[in-house]
Amino acid sequence: MRTARSPSRGRRPSAQKTLLGPAVLAPAALATALAATAAVGVIAGQPVATRPAASQAAIEARTVVAGKAPGKAPGKATDAATARAPGWRVVAAIGPYNQAVTGTVSAGSASDAWSVWTGTAFTAVERLTGTRWSRVPLPATLTGYARSAVAFGGDSASDFWLFSSRSPTRVLRFDGARWTLQPIPGWVLQQRTGGGGPSVSTAVFGPDDVWVFGLDASAYAAHYDGRGWAKMRLPAAPDEVSAVSPDDIWAVHGNVAWYWNGEKWTANKIPDAAGNPPASFDHLSVSGPTSAWVWRTVRIPGSASEVVQLHWNGTSWRRAGTRTPADLIDSVAPDGSGGLWATGVDTNPGGFNLFYHLTRGRWQEVSPPSGIWDQQPESLTPIPGTRSVWGTATGLTDRGNYGVIIKYGP
Repeated sequence: MRTARSPSRGRRPSAQKTLLGPAVLAPAALATALAATAAVGVIAGQPVATRPAASQAAIEARTVVAGKAPGKAPGKATDAATARAPGWRVVAAIGPYNQAVTGTVSAGSASDAWSVWTGTAFTAVERLTGTRWSRVPLPATLTGYARSAVAFGGDSASDFWLFSSRSPTRVLRFDGARWTLQPIPGWVLQQRTGGGGPSVSTAVFGPDDVWVFGLDASAYAAHYDGRGWAKMRLPAAPDEVSAVSPDDIWAVHGNVAWYWNGEKWTANKIPDAAGNPPASFDHLSVSGPTSAWVWRTVRIPGSASEVVQLHWNGTSWRRAGTRTPADLIDSVAPDGSGGLWATGVDTNPGGFNLFYHLTRGRWQEVSPPSGIWDQQPESLTPIPGTRSVWGTATGLTDRGNYGVIIKYGP
């Protein structure tokens, strides 16, 4: 699945809950949601240059084999039995300690994924090839693009691009051997209606089939066909987009979910709450034409918000599951088995972040992997064609905090 959400969106209320005392939230900012995929030919650029030693010498890269978890020290792998464990675990540690390192993952397949990370004085692009995450050296002159990324992804280990607010007319590309800056029309990266820079969702299904959606912008998508870019009319300006394949793309605008079957868009109205109170719809997550999820939030004056999950079964929207235990939701991803994963925070007591799994209509609370700092948010990304999920989070040792890539499933 290829999905991206607006980086302007923060945490959403998750469930109606009575607080027993003052809420305590962790001070760290929510990691920017940048999940996306892309493929396009290189037109212009410069060969790769290794980052100068002076700016990179203090960066400690701690990459481990995917599926193996570090021990107390980041990057220390455990045995093969742990690698086959189906639960959540740390598979790679990223960046130096105590530099507010955060990142997100974009997955194109079970063996290909990309991740972009930034911190106080740290910038990195990580690539999964087969089962191993490794650092892709980034020229010092291009780190500014990665630090201001609004969407990124790749369909293979040798095909990656990154859209950045640094330049509305160029996209950063990597072809497996070198980085390049490729020209794009200025209208590809749309500005949000209220301003504040581009908010973009991208989906790429091959070198001649690339989509770029502006979120909360205009009613068109930018499409690349291998030769050039064209504006593709949309039925409405999307709030969120979730794409699975060239003929399976979903977009939400208000209380309507639009479905693209490769030829036309079809509207499916999302049910309102009883009495039609003001409501918002978000956390669009799709795994196929007969399985889409969206969260409906009804804000009740003088009371906590009421949130329910709605599921599209191919013919209609139905309420799915019990009330989510979390107060605030960070990220959502299908589990590949007809259920849903979510990460969120219980604001009282302590503002602890936990994992929540929806199976057979019921939510279950799941503790984070060992070593994860439970007062920091996580970001989830489904792995296409599998029952596994990637995630990013913050690890914590007696030396301080650092970024980690986590995984659920084999």
